[in-house]
Amino acid sequence: LKRINPMHSTAKKKQIHLKTMVTATTIISPVLLLLFLLASVNGFMSSSTQQKRIMPLASSTATTKDKAGIQSPYTPEQLQTALDSLWSIDSSNADFDARHIYGYGNNKDDHKMSMLQIITATRILDYQGKQSPESLQSLEQDALNFAKDHGPILPLDKVISSQYPKMALAAEFKRASPSKGRMADADMSCGDQTAQYAQAGANVISVLTEPTWFQGSLQDLQDARMRTTSASSEKDRPAILRKEFVVNEYMIAEAAAHGADTVLLIVAVLPQHLLKRLIDYSRKLGMEPLVEVHALEELDVALEANAKVIGVNNRNLHTFQMDLNTTNVVAQKLSDKGLSYAAASDQSDNDTILCSLSGMSTADDVHRYRQIGVGMCLIGESLMRSPDPKLAIASLCLEPADYNDKQQQQSNTAAAYTRGTQIVKVCGITSGNDAITACRAGANWIGTIFVPKSKRCVTKEQATEIVQAVQSFGERQGSSSMELPTTANNKPLAHFQQMASVLEKNSKRPLVVGVFQNQSPEFIKEMVQECGLDLVQLHGKEGMAACAETGVPAIRVVDMEIGGDDDINQKKICGFTLIRNYYRPCGNFT
Repeated sequence: LKRINPMHSTAKKKQIHLKTMVTATTIISPVLLLLFLLASVNGFMSSSTQQKRIMPLASSTATTKDKAGIQSPYTPEQLQTALDSLWSIDSSNADFDARHIYGYGNNKDDHKMSMLQIITATRILDYQGKQSPESLQSLEQDALNFAKDHGPILPLDKVISSQYPKMALAAEFKRASPSKGRMADADMSCGDQTAQYAQAGANVISVLTEPTWFQGSLQDLQDARMRTTSASSEKDRPAILRKEFVVNEYMIAEAAAHGADTVLLIVAVLPQHLLKRLIDYSRKLGMEPLVEVHALEELDVALEANAKVIGVNNRNLHTFQMDLNTTNVVAQKLSDKGLSYAAASDQSDNDTILCSLSGMSTADDVHRYRQIGVGMCLIGESLMRSPDPKLAIASLCLEPADYNDKQQQQSNTAAAYTRGTQIVKVCGITSGNDAITACRAGANWIGTIFVPKSKRCVTKEQATEIVQAVQSFGERQGSSSMELPTTANNKPLAHFQQMASVLEKNSKRPLVVGVFQNQSPEFIKEMVQECGLDLVQLHGKEGMAACAETGVPAIRVVDMEIGGDDDINQKKICGFTLIRNYYRPCGNFT
């Protein structure tokens, strides 16, 4: 890629041509910032009806390997036996206690384990034989000694409620994941990264300790505790969360002995009797566990087990599909049950404390959950990929006043020029592997070219492969749905900024853009529908009607001459505008 700074005086006389090709051996390097002046979309199909309830867990076809090819060291038979033992051991009514667990019951014999269950079963076997009365007692003593030397355990419910009206933040450290692969260099210091989180205002530090798929360790957990303790005052020290696939008391005591203040308990893999036992044991050590749910059936189990702090995972860990509405659905269910959960300065009278886990990366995400009474948001991937975690945390506007100030600033009509919209588009992608490379490097848009004369023109089959890869990376099914304003703003700059904000918000997870040039509306529509494109880019002299029936938003390339009439280096610069089926003048670019 050519590195061109459009603000530099000499850059205006250079060719600024926003085309990039990623090959299997190429890593995307520089960030290309585009200024999008946006109008509105006519006849664009708005988002589908909001999900009214959380659907039952979808069938999984996961093998013992994840997307990166990492495999459990145990056989499928060993893994299934381990799960069976977890579901039924010490239960007086296994069918009732495991009623919410995917694969248990009538279809148990032909059940295919999800990746969540494979990881959990692996951890069961990893810890097999470690727990005994003597070993547990030894760890409990180690936990007491650690607390004596480095400070007492912080109760999670008190940490969260003490932040009100600020949104409490759980900032996560994870080196890799089954769905996204590696996120951090092998030599990245967990202590240094989490110290930045703490200094930026994180109230909870979540540390993945699972070693195979997440490449974590107990050493990471202890490093996070030691560094954040030294980087904070005793009053402001963040609570440390061991994020693991906890299946026994030994793992909880082990967490406390390495400096954790709380542990994650995942309802999706724990039968009710065991969940209750682990919650009680955590409290015996002075910990208030974070109890994770996804489906409404799991919420019922958590409540019956007397969970206090409930975290809603917006990601279905069986299918790795993301739906940010999951937290809203659970919140509504709590209200329907007459249970109090809304964030407040004193939550001692609340039945539960509600947290939202996964999928958030912006101030708008945080504000969305603040409005429904969520007390804490957990954010991981976006912080791990950020070159400046402190700035990323500041941009979340955890304080309501900061968010209001940001909204006021953006309402300034000059903001469209002074701020701009930052979206990275990597174009000319021809394979799913290249698309994943671009996504992992931070691209917002993946461009696929359907223009026959282009050397990077893709077939329908190639485009479909790319779309499927990008959707899988973004943990979504189907094309993206954008909710656009129903009425246009009469002030041009404010209108452009409004539409720019819509496009930027919907580009948090990568989208696939189909590039067309002077092709028929029928062909464009066919490619959109058959390949599953998220956006159309018109790159020729076709009329606006070319994209009117596609059902997805379209962007129009705007070519402008730069340089003087006698300038032999005179070239064109490309800008984009989100369009209707007619041209709306958008003024001059600067």
